[in-house]
This record gives sequence, structure tokens and C-alpha cells, in this order.
Amino acid sequence: MARDQALSIMARLGAQPAVAFYEGGVASAISAILSEMPLPFSVDEFGNIIVRVPGRSSEVPPLALVAHMDHPGFEAVAVNDGYLVGEALGGVPESSFDKGVPLQVVLADGQRLSAETAGRHGDESERKVLIKLDQPRDVALPCSVVFDLPDFQLDGDIIRMRAVDDLAGCGSILAVLAGLAEQAPDGDIYGIFTRAEEVGLVGARLMAEAGTLPANTLVLSVESSRTLPGAEMGSGPVVRVGDAGYTFNADAESALIRARETLQARPQGFDVQRQLMSGGTCEASAFALHGYRTTGIAFPLGNYHNGGEDGVIEAEYIHVNDFMGGIELMLEASYRVSDRENTGFRQRLREVPDDFRQRLRDTVQR
Repeated sequence: MARDQALSIMARLGAQPAVAFYEGGVASAISAILSEMPLPFSVDEFGNIIVRVPGRSSEVPPLALVAHMDHPGFEAVAVNDGYLVGEALGGVPESSFDKGVPLQVVLADGQRLSAETAGRHGDESERKVLIKLDQPRDVALPCSVVFDLPDFQLDGDIIRMRAVDDLAGCGSILAVLAGLAEQAPDGDIYGIFTRAEEVGLVGARLMAEAGTLPANTLVLSVESSRTLPGAEMGSGPVVRVGDAGYTFNADAESALIRARETLQARPQGFDVQRQLMSGGTCEASAFALHGYRTTGIAFPLGNYHNGGEDGVIEAEYIHVNDFMGGIELMLEASYRVSDRENTGFRQRLREVPDDFRQRLRDTVQR
């Protein structure tokens, strides 16, 4: 997919602020984009969106591309002395409980009300904050509350958004699905958009538990994850070999490795990294727990969960080239599932030269 089209998808998703359990706006945008492709989709009993692009052969294992629709924020649940009381949903920075952090209270109809934090409420362990509306009014509770940050900005080669995590995952999967709609893959490819990841991988766990995907599916989690040594911004998407809880599966990863080899063989080459992203857990772990072979891709992320320097709440950001490279890598991997056992590394390990084989025989007694 062309860069402008992919970035347009990101802008459409970013215009829909979402926290766990309040993903309706993002889900509607994803549904609209899928309808325009057009690709049929379904929604399970938990609100996860499921797209299936049929492959040409039932002998090839399916590949599922998985991302989540929510982002850390607050849920306004009560009123206390004229303030709204917000409960944290997900890993918001500690500084977001301080006084004076700009917020947007999102009503059921999508209207956004300007607000700011008024300090912590209750015990620190409760993770609650007082919220002051700029213009006092009655608000139907509960409702979601997000940081007052840009929906989407393109700053040179940098994408800045309130919720790069994980709208970049959702947007890149949509771009891959658009490509697959034009040329069918060998095996089935699924696009999965889950709910409530930030509060414990909930949508993914329930989907994995239900066995919604065929048991032989290779599951690829698509995330934005904080930069680490060896996972640097601007150096390409990261093939994620594991997270803070799990080491992922080599067979699933081989589809990405075969795709990497193919792309790097081009005259212009291809930038890609490979790293254990131990800064947090991702949905690959939820599926691995239920027996699926999993792997992952990560976009190196700045201001993870909106935590900027010196405690300032700021937009998250990724590099455009990492984002576009991730789309290329996933699209190529979708066509390489049937060829995943033929990576250069596997071939080198399989082929023991005859002279070495004989030399070991000849030196057994040494």
C-alpha cells in the first residue's frame, strides 16, 4: 500500500479516542475501512473484530495478524464535590495523577469535553484521579477519559499520536489486508482487532480460550513497543522474539525470517531488526498460553504510554519508515507461510559438508 493511503488509515483511526471497554469509535472506523476494501468481517461475542482472507490452499497453516484497539486512559465512574472521579485503565504514567494534566472526557455520542486532572483521589493503590471539567455540566457516567493530545500528526518522518500503541498495529494490519484483497495468499490470513488489551490482554485471552482461530494458526502480534538497545527507531520494524513473559515460537517466526530474506535480496535492501522486547507483554503470549505458535512485530516507540521526559504527558511517536517497513514485512510473510521452512539459516544447519562429517569420524579417538 502507498504511504499516503497507509497514513490516511492511521489518521482515521486516531480520530477515535479509545480506552479499554470503550473501543466503539475505533471499531467503527475499522469496520468502515474494511467495508471500503471490501472485505467481509465478523464480530465475536466480546467485540473482537475478525477478518478472514481465504487462501488458495487448505494445506497451508493460517496466519493471524493481531492488534488491539484500546490505549491506557481513565474511566469516569463517579462525582465527588463537583469533580469527576476517574479510575485508571491500563498503565498510565504516575505523573498523570498530578494536578493540571490536560484531558478530554469522551461522551457516548463522541463529543469531547475539555478537562484537567485535579490531583489524586483516595489511596495511591486505588489509581484514581479527580477530574475538573473546563465547563461544568452533568455527564452520563461511566464514560472514557483520554489525554488531551494530538489524534494524529505527521512531523517529517515521525508519526505522533495519542495512541500509536496500538493504532499503528491496527493500521498496519488494515494496510496488509488491503494488499491481500488484491492478490490471494497461499493459506488463509486473518486480521484480528481485539479489545481491552491494556488491562490484561482480555480480548485476546478470551478469543484464544474460545479457540476461535484454527489450532494450527500461526499468530503474529503487531505492537508498538518502547525502544531498546537493538530496537532503535528508524532502523526498521522489529521481529519480536518474545516479551516480558514468553519466548515465542521459531516455526511461526520463520515466516517473517523468510520474508526478511526475500526483501533484503532486493537491490535497495530492507531495514529490519530482531530483538527480545522485554518492556511489556503482548497478545502473542495470550495465544501461546493456549497452544498457538506465536511470533511478533514491534514498531520502536517513543513516549511509551504517553510518558515523556521529566514526567510530562506527551504524544507517542514512531518513525514512518518503521511503520511502512512493517507493512511490507507482514505482506511478504503472508505469502511466505508455505515456504517458511526454507530460510537460509535452516538450510545452512541442515547441510553438514561431507568433509566435516568425515573428519569427525576420522578423529573420534583423538
